Amino acid sequence: MTAAVNADAARIIEQLQEEHAAMNAAGLCSPALDDFNNLLTEMIAEAPDPKLRLHKIVELLARERSMTAKSA
Repeated sequence: MTAAVNADAARIIEQLQEEHAAMNAAGLCSPALDDFNNLLTEMIAEAPDPKLRLHKIVELLARERSMTAKSA
């Protein structure tokens, strides 16, 4: 992994951890949320291109949300 990729991963993971802490502080803590955050962190940490991996995750979640909204 290059230094730039490591820096990207570190920055993204730091943001995920900050947002997770904020959700917990707001009372949204749950084992499922913890598991989801841990999964995202692992996926970003292991990615050869962390920014691309995050982009693909966001696309997938947006597509899923769109399909769920259409079926409601």
